[in-house]
Amino acid sequence: MGLSHRMRENWDRRARRDAFYYVKTAHWDGDVDAFFALGEERAAILIDPVLERLRQPSTSSAALDVGCGLGRFSRALARRFREVVGVDVSTEMVAKARELNPTEQFPNLRFELGDGLRLPAPSASADFVWSYEVFQHMPTLEVTRSNLAEVRRVLSPDGVALIHVRTEDEGRGIRARLGWMLPDSVARAAKRAVGGDDLASDSTFRGAESLPREELPELLASAGLSVTEIRDDPTHPPRSRAFVVATAEPS
Repeated sequence: MGLSHRMRENWDRRARRDAFYYVKTAHWDGDVDAFFALGEERAAILIDPVLERLRQPSTSSAALDVGCGLGRFSRALARRFREVVGVDVSTEMVAKARELNPTEQFPNLRFELGDGLRLPAPSASADFVWSYEVFQHMPTLEVTRSNLAEVRRVLSPDGVALIHVRTEDEGRGIRARLGWMLPDSVARAAKRAVGGDDLASDSTFRGAESLPREELPELLASAGLSVTEIRDDPTHPPRSRAFVVATAEPS
């Protein structure tokens, strides 16, 4: 089974079990309106300050939401941009996002299925690229690099990317490192044996090991992106996550 197929299959399983829960486990209480309200609330805190960097008004620009899930932030972006595309690797997530964000209510918002490695968008078509709590689930550094290179490809010359990354692994130590070394089938069985969530055990959920914050500029540069700022993340414990603000390096 190829990695792209495995990412899709595993996220489809999560979406079928409880799509809302796996998008936002810490805040999901069954209230759909509150789920989307949190997206708008966090967009005001996390996105709006960065939109000032766009050289053209956001209302005349296009945005791309990488790893959109159920469209929580896609909907918020649709209130800020002329056109918004939400992309996700999960067929189930994309179908549910379309149901939750109908065209008649959000005519400038659409959802597309990606393969987890390439973005289904034309080159230089996005003035703003956003991704939140997505790169932390990418199973290998190669998948991360592929997605960053795609962000560079789709970003317009004057565009800005705001990418959320994990910068410190919780529970770092021998046990955590051993966990990353386990094959997915073994990790899933071990989790199930102790009554844990087997769908949150494999590499397509736990992701690859994080990179130190100081190594992020080099990583993005390898994908053709120039880091203009690394912002602290007020929505997670200190040092555990960060937002990278980046632009496309000239071809």
